[in-house]
Amino acid sequence: MRAGAFACPAFLTEGFSALCGLLRAHRFLRFLVVGALNTAVGYGLFLAALAIMPTPFSALVLSTVLAILFNFRTTGGLVFGVRDPRLLLRFFGVYAIVFMYNAAGLAALQQTGLRPWLIGLLLLPGGVAVSYLLNRGFVFRSAA
Repeated sequence: MRAGAFACPAFLTEGFSALCGLLRAHRFLRFLVVGALNTAVGYGLFLAALAIMPTPFSALVLSTVLAILFNFRTTGGLVFGVRDPRLLLRFFGVYAIVFMYNAAGLAALQQTGLRPWLIGLLLLPGGVAVSYLLNRGFVFRSAA
């Protein structure tokens, strides 16, 4: 994304113009902010799915699919400045890898007796790191 292409919301520009300038100039900072949003939405979807789905695995499947669609818009648009829907298949591929990481972690850590909600929280940092590296190098590499 070009430095000038990121536009801060009007309510932020008055009191947080320095922050907006930093976000405009530094993709990694945008990634951290968007990553926090994506993480909160993804984990919230997982918690909601745990309440309505019959198994933790089915909750993981549902929440992952919904999170992928949300994350494509935010990561592609706000971090990399790319909104090309043709990249969605690659994005799903990245999240298939992240899903396998989460599914393996969930299965392994359930054996220890930990609750699924805590396991999901423990797996977040690794999933975020894998997601960023693969998105930067594979999905949105032309913008990187």
